Amino acid sequence: MRMLIVPAAVVACAASFTLLADRPAEAGQAPPGLEREVRESVHDVRDLRHIEVSVEGSEATLTGIVESFWDKHRAITRALEVDGIETVVSELELPERQSDNDIAEEFSKQVQRYPHYTIWDFITGNVNDGNVTIAGWVTPDRDKSGDLFERVAKIDGVQDVQNNIEILSPSQGDNRLRRSIIRQLARNTHFERLVMMPNPPFHIVINNGIVLLVGYVQGQIELLEMQRIVAQTQGVLRVENRLQKLR
Repeated sequence: MRMLIVPAAVVACAASFTLLADRPAEAGQAPPGLEREVRESVHDVRDLRHIEVSVEGSEATLTGIVESFWDKHRAITRALEVDGIETVVSELELPERQSDNDIAEEFSKQVQRYPHYTIWDFITGNVNDGNVTIAGWVTPDRDKSGDLFERVAKIDGVQDVQNNIEILSPSQGDNRLRRSIIRQLARNTHFERLVMMPNPPFHIVINNGIVLLVGYVQGQIELLEMQRIVAQTQGVLRVENRLQKLR
């Protein structure tokens, strides 16, 4: 298994994409045309054209039923992109949530099927009452954090997504370490087959010369051999070994 996700007993549910006013909206009517601009921005997305929009002062209110948290996120984001809108109140309703176990299982599938999830990335997360928290590390070669957020936000029954994924350093030194380590692993009889897999059972997270080993190996021999190879690679400053043994 390449990433871990389990239902959490208690998780803080942060409505990170619904911005509510901390103070009453400004008195008076919205500037002329502002409500129309918000409506056009939201309705520019075909799946959001049924959402009702109202504006008072600098506060927009969105009302309706959406198919997924991804649609809710897009509606709020598009409203906030309109000049003159400072806060958005979401009255958008989501479909009834599924069990946390079902969401967790689909989360795992979505991460594993992401075509840019590599041996150099590691994603974990948890689910509580339909609220998903994503964490881990990804390389900076593309917007992997945004891609994974979208994939998770589209899962049926998800009520909210907190994205805590960290972007690794774009250091060329780290890229050289990745190339050196993968060459050594590919020549090693314990790992030559595994490193060619789309989703190997272990992941190697490198950030400014510090290496984190996480995931699974077959046994003690593989665990020690992985530690040795990485620790002896020129340029590695420190190795944190969190590998677990399957037997």
